[in-house]
Amino acid sequence: MYLFALFLVLYEFTAYSANDMIMPGMLQVVQYFHVAEYYVAESLSFYILGNCAFILIAGFLAQKYGKRQIILLGNFLFLLFTVIIIFSHNIHEFMLWRFLQGVGLAIIAIGYALIHENFNDRDAIKLIALMANISLLAPLLGPAIGSVIMIFLSWQYVFVLTALIGLLSIIGLYRYIPKDHSQKSSLGFFEAMKEYGLIIKNKAFIKGVFCSGFMIMPVLIWISQAPNLILYKLKLDYTHYIIYQLISIGGLTASSILMQFIVGKYRLYSVVKTGILFMLTGLLIILVNPNNITNIAVALFFYALGMGLANGCVYRLIMTIEGYSNSMLSSMIGFLQMLFFVVGIAVINEFMNYYKFALWSFTLTLCLFGFAALVFITKYISFYRNRDWR
Repeated sequence: MYLFALFLVLYEFTAYSANDMIMPGMLQVVQYFHVAEYYVAESLSFYILGNCAFILIAGFLAQKYGKRQIILLGNFLFLLFTVIIIFSHNIHEFMLWRFLQGVGLAIIAIGYALIHENFNDRDAIKLIALMANISLLAPLLGPAIGSVIMIFLSWQYVFVLTALIGLLSIIGLYRYIPKDHSQKSSLGFFEAMKEYGLIIKNKAFIKGVFCSGFMIMPVLIWISQAPNLILYKLKLDYTHYIIYQLISIGGLTASSILMQFIVGKYRLYSVVKTGILFMLTGLLIILVNPNNITNIAVALFFYALGMGLANGCVYRLIMTIEGYSNSMLSSMIGFLQMLFFVVGIAVINEFMNYYKFALWSFTLTLCLFGFAALVFITKYISFYRNRDWR
């Protein structure tokens, strides 16, 4: 089971790095196709939208035919579109293949459902946190690797490297994916959609998804807009881009390591409250000097640290809602969150583009989502004050 987790996180790293490595190269992409910088953030939106379009179908198919088959199929399709994107002739083809490449993100939820099915609270959260510690090397190493590729080669080689790593992951997954012990469903597609509808009507589910979505959004805003802010607006080089990414996203890695020591020793409620305090600290640091990129990166470190602590626990609470299959729960979580992220990133991109990517426009949107997240998570976790580890 642990070897499966290892290759799943390798695949997750590949799927996320497919975005993180190309982000510093998106300025080269738009120059290559002779289009505006507007498409830099749009690349992330299309990738996430592809996940959003496929994830519910993936959950249904996993329930009907088994998780192993769907994970391997998704990995294969991801590899296929990763190769095709290299031969794009214009920005519209590039965006289409990015959209279809998003199927790779969709099957990650199915893999995580297997983890939650086979482990209790403590082990699941620790393992997910450890996996996140490795997979989050994508936003840490991805921009650095992508920047080096941009210096010496061209943007196409980002996808060449992605395809090679993806090939290794599919070989490992083929060998080590465990047997799916859950009973396969005989539901048809429309019946499965009705079951998704029942999941959406669950108030605990919706509240948890909103909490998680608002918590993650500030980090995604940073990932999508960092190239515009650092390379385009501030005219800094790739070295600065790498440094600021290491500082800001480093908080996620710190949270994953910290989770290995505190999960099970402190109440789940206490872990989330600690995360809330770190998130608040980060937001207050931003307000000290909202027009300084170094200050913003440091603030995001603390925010990401808190978000990592709180979000892992919230995700576990959602996945342990009784009465639904884990694969369909996980798929619906991914669908709603990705839909939220796509709309949010698109609106923020329009807003920041209108104000020519001024730093104040970035910090304003980040703080709006960040403080909203604090309100939602504080209220949500209060209902689980007395929940024990299971």
